[in-house]
Amino acid sequence: MTKKISNKQYAQALFEATKDLKGEKISEAIKKFVLLLARQHKLKRAEQIITEYEKRVKKENGEVEIVVKSARKLEKTLLEKIKNVFGDKVETKEEVDQSLLGGLVVKTEDKILDGSLRTQLASLRQKLI
Repeated sequence: MTKKISNKQYAQALFEATKDLKGEKISEAIKKFVLLLARQHKLKRAEQIITEYEKRVKKENGEVEIVVKSARKLEKTLLEKIKNVFGDKVETKEEVDQSLLGGLVVKTEDKILDGSLRTQLASLRQKLI
């Protein structure tokens, strides 16, 4: 029985295979990778693999992607302060979620920082019960 290869693993393999290549050599490596996906009947997963590959490249370059969720649109100065916490190379996506009531939820690739009023009230409720 063969082990399934995840999109992230394919993306990592592509990253490793192409990280030091340029020009014609990178084109050839990508062509071989696409042929590998075709032989393994995985071309339908190509879009997700590319997304994972882009995340890997950003991580390698020290870039951070965060999603900031709040009950209402944030002022630019506050959004900038949040970005500064995560470093210089931060790409921010802002989402408005009125069900949060107040506070913020910040998601990175591997962490969720939940300072929403809804979560705080749920936590307080659990402590009181």
